[in-house]
Amino acid sequence: MREPEIGMPAVSVILATYNRAGFLPRAIESLRLAGSDPEIIVVDDASTDNTREVCERLSGIRYLRLSRNEGLAGARNAGIRASSSELVAFLDDDDLRLPGSLDSQVRALEASPDAALCYGRLLAADPLHQLPTGDIIPKRCPTGDIFWDLLEQNFVSPVTVVAAKQTLIECDLFNPALRAVEDWDLWLRVAAVRRVVTIEAPVALYRRATLNSGQMCSDSVSMYRQMFRIQKMALQLPRAAAAPAWQRRRVRLALRKLAYDALVYEAKVALAEGDAVTARAKSREALKIRPLRARTDLNLLRLLRAA
Repeated sequence: MREPEIGMPAVSVILATYNRAGFLPRAIESLRLAGSDPEIIVVDDASTDNTREVCERLSGIRYLRLSRNEGLAGARNAGIRASSSELVAFLDDDDLRLPGSLDSQVRALEASPDAALCYGRLLAADPLHQLPTGDIIPKRCPTGDIFWDLLEQNFVSPVTVVAAKQTLIECDLFNPALRAVEDWDLWLRVAAVRRVVTIEAPVALYRRATLNSGQMCSDSVSMYRQMFRIQKMALQLPRAAAAPAWQRRRVRLALRKLAYDALVYEAKVALAEGDAVTARAKSREALKIRPLRARTDLNLLRLLRAA
């Protein structure tokens, strides 16, 4: 990676947004504290609220409005293409970057010129007030060749990523045909061919999803179905296709176990909160994912009867 030219920001941050103007001022202010004069590009994905008016009142940002709703992948791609830096980062409108975090990740990439991207940890926050809950995600941060670890589950959150723009372009950017978990799809394509580095400290504050928080990950049944689809696509990449059958089978089973355990837990929580409809939907989806395991899982059998 070359040194930034004089006057060129070290990193461009793409903040894609749609109809959530109220979150923007706080998110943008967090970016000002996260790096040394980053280029902040707000990509308005054809919002119908007052996003344009809010952005017109904010100084030091580039505002890019799309003529039609492209979805998160398309909006991020538009921001990448419009960026002026060799490094790009991402922030969702309802999340926050932590002070100094962008500068730390830029330094990590400068120290590892063969790495394609740097990711970090998240501080989880409650969905209502964006206050930290004390949880840190993920617990483990693989580094170097992370391809097979990443195939088991997505531990790279886009709001923690600083990446080489040219590598993302060479890997065909985010897939606009995907309306969920499109970030995992891109990280897998990048990790299949390039090394990745990480920093241990949390770099962003992530607003946890609830059924009513309006986030894409609120619908975990659809999200896990999409994850199975994306994993299947990644297993067709040349590197994965050439791997032994046992290695491919191991990552498929790992993701199924992850999804099953998560859905059973979410079903228990929903039932305890009196939401039998959600508990039933998640329990039945878990049954589909691991039917043999479900036959001996007393927790799931009780849930299916109760819901």
